[in-house]
Amino acid sequence: MQNDTKRQDLRRRIKEAASSQDAGTAVNLARKLLAVSGKPADVMFCASTFTGIADALTSQLRANRLKTYIVRSVTIEPILPFLTTEAVLSNYVLDLTVGGYGSYVDELLNPQSALAKFEPDLIFIVLDLEDIAGRLPQLCADGIGDAVEAEIGESISRVEQLLRNCRSGNSARILFQGCVVPDHTSLGDVGEANLRHSLTNAVYQLNHRLAALCRTVSDCVFFDVDHLAARHGRASWRDARMFLASRLPVSSASFETYARGLVRSFSPLFRAPRKVLCTDLDNTLWGGVLGEEGPEGIATGTAFPGNCYLEYQRYLKQLSSRGILLAIVSKNNDADVREAFQIRAADLGLTLDDFVATKISWNEKAASIRELAEELSLGLDSFVFVDDNPVECEAIRQQLPEVAVIAAPVEEPWKLVDLLSAQPFFDAAVVTDDDVNRLNEYKAQAQRAELASSVGNRDEFLASLEIVCTFLSALDAPLARSVQLLAKTNQFNLTTRRHSAPEVEAFASSPGGQAVAVRVRDRFGDAGVVGLALARTEGDTCSIDSLLLSCRVIGRGIETALLAHLGANAITAGATRLVGEFIPTKKNAPCADFYVDHGFVKDATSRDASPDSIFYQIDLTTAAPESPRWLTLEGNESNEFSASAVVTS
Repeated sequence: MQNDTKRQDLRRRIKEAASSQDAGTAVNLARKLLAVSGKPADVMFCASTFTGIADALTSQLRANRLKTYIVRSVTIEPILPFLTTEAVLSNYVLDLTVGGYGSYVDELLNPQSALAKFEPDLIFIVLDLEDIAGRLPQLCADGIGDAVEAEIGESISRVEQLLRNCRSGNSARILFQGCVVPDHTSLGDVGEANLRHSLTNAVYQLNHRLAALCRTVSDCVFFDVDHLAARHGRASWRDARMFLASRLPVSSASFETYARGLVRSFSPLFRAPRKVLCTDLDNTLWGGVLGEEGPEGIATGTAFPGNCYLEYQRYLKQLSSRGILLAIVSKNNDADVREAFQIRAADLGLTLDDFVATKISWNEKAASIRELAEELSLGLDSFVFVDDNPVECEAIRQQLPEVAVIAAPVEEPWKLVDLLSAQPFFDAAVVTDDDVNRLNEYKAQAQRAELASSVGNRDEFLASLEIVCTFLSALDAPLARSVQLLAKTNQFNLTTRRHSAPEVEAFASSPGGQAVAVRVRDRFGDAGVVGLALARTEGDTCSIDSLLLSCRVIGRGIETALLAHLGANAITAGATRLVGEFIPTKKNAPCADFYVDHGFVKDATSRDASPDSIFYQIDLTTAAPESPRWLTLEGNESNEFSASAVVTS
């Protein structure tokens, strides 16, 4: 009864917030409502509320609003309120359109289909096993399966045709759903496990090849629904009666899990992963309090409960291996911590060298994280903070709301890895060489800072770095890295346009187009591909659509070299005027004066652009930008990346 009273009170308050178009309050109250109630009626109430305040969600919370089209061969309608709600809780607003039941072939192949006319930002392709590889159950029934590989190959070819045709017709991001392994088959559990051509093995192979296919299609992600079903229980994933009666592929008990999985799977197509995990030490990285129990008394190693913390350490090590930066933020004595890492080295899964920085002091942790963000030149929304102390967690939530906070379960330390891995903070559809090398690059950055303090003159310091800039096609950066830079670069990004892979390809292949990436190395190491520019020359004018640079290398003249490179290519293409655009955001103030500082003047010409756009121009015949003398340039042949020189991948 008390719970129902709380439900009704929360619904009333949500209505009031929605009536006043208070999006933030409505979303926060909806979270509380859904935490106390799993009733479908409450989910539908939230979905209806969110639909009514979609504009407020977009303007006030900067939710990413996406025109979304669902191509399907199953019934999806009962799941839509859950999808709408889960999307808003992850800061997306989905304007949903559902394609015709079973009309997926026409929608994906016909250039005049409803899908093509809708011009979506995001496409879900949700097909059942029998529509992807319908002959597999019968071919696998005897366990011999002479034609299984052929059927899988033919199925992949059909899907490839659908995906590539869909990709050629639009620039939408695509989510392709895999198949769920049937829970019951005629071979039984023993046969399914032991016979090579069991249906279980065949569907695993099919999913593996579908995922590999999706990796070859730009801006396409594979949704491993079988992994999700296995985690939550295949036996209850599908309601056989509802599937046979209405082709509903997911049981009502799994709607929320399924919708959350969909949202988590498409998010990496629009949102970059967080970059830094800040961990506490006592009762988080190890068990116990170092200052009270000493190095020998803390819990870590292979015996319980120390192995709970060792599992967490190993998980952090795995994150580090793919480029997530680790940092220690702890209230402790620095000397004691270093002694613990030395004495207990054999029992720890990490060393101090695995951390990009250590903030070990008695200062407030919010201040330590701010310092760390400044030192790494990263926004606070790149950070995740893990701590066992609820007071510390709440302080970070209040003082640094951009930082994601995870409270370590002190009484159940074995749950920490599951708790962390269940979050989408570090999800990435692509991991590049530049990601993997990130720790070394940030350590090299610290060496540069040390050198800078010992050199009096800025130009002398920059020259001493022996910086080499290599210009290359954005398609060869590789393309995935170019799209990643567009998605996650905020501070030095003049327009913050989040172009998709096909849009980058269009710049590279169109007449007069430029899609240029820049790779940087110096005496301390290779920073990788850190900058990107997109431009197009039409007539006597070259217009810069995007120009961005990783915050790691700002201030070394690389941004000037990239601008000069664009100008040189534009001159070769016949341009006499270079036009730049600046769209101010909350984060890109560092580049607000970029064009003015390079001799551009404001251009008041009316243009079809963002209402916030500010345009600048420079005469290339008299004042073309020049690269700084301390840089060594490679791949700088004029117009090297014009349409005639680039083959679209």
